[in-house]
Amino acid sequence: MKKNTIRDLKRRLVEGLQVLTGEGVLSGSGHLSARIPGTESFLINPRFAGVLAGPKDICTVDFAGRRIAGKGPIPSETPIHSVVYRSRPDVGSVLHCHARYSILLGLLDTGLVPFNREARIFADGLPIFPDSHGISSENLARRMADALASHYAVLLRGHGCVVVGPGIEGTSISAIQLERACQDQLLLMSFTTPKPLPDAGRGRVNARLENPYRAWPFLLYKHRIGSKARIRASIKALKEGEHY
Repeated sequence: MKKNTIRDLKRRLVEGLQVLTGEGVLSGSGHLSARIPGTESFLINPRFAGVLAGPKDICTVDFAGRRIAGKGPIPSETPIHSVVYRSRPDVGSVLHCHARYSILLGLLDTGLVPFNREARIFADGLPIFPDSHGISSENLARRMADALASHYAVLLRGHGCVVVGPGIEGTSISAIQLERACQDQLLLMSFTTPKPLPDAGRGRVNARLENPYRAWPFLLYKHRIGSKARIRASIKALKEGEHY
């Protein structure tokens, strides 16, 4: 793997952490990772660093969950990432967070109802993993991955969620949309019972998940992340179908 590729992945991972923090998905805990293409390893932010992490702080971990580069302690729930990467070759990025509304909705048996645009992205299924303990063991991580199956996300009852995607930007945007959908559903439930929207258009919405990243340059701009040149480069990468 070329050094400039690793450097680019680290920069994008830091941008993802900053966007997710700015959008209220990440707080003082949680972790975002990215598969290193062509290897059995991934990049992940060090424990408790989150938005404070810079590219030099990012750790490299192998698929056995061992840190092989980087100085900071890795998250105790690193098995979430290593197990998902082993079981899902289609996944290029994994996020675990304790987002407020994802936690609340995960406590309900109703699950997420595909009643609006954000929720319909998960219309193919949003399972709920019933164990509320921290997923710090291979055994728990495998059970969580079994619940995730081929879906884009899984709610962890009373604990948060795990979101996956083909790349850092896609995973981050899916997590933002999931948190908004959970918040909207909880609000709607105070007035009425949410009902799924008709199936028409669901395929088009699901197709957006393969390229939903038109919002990414805006999010970089909104949270003042990177220079204007960096934002223009993000737009160029979007047009060329890179990264996402």
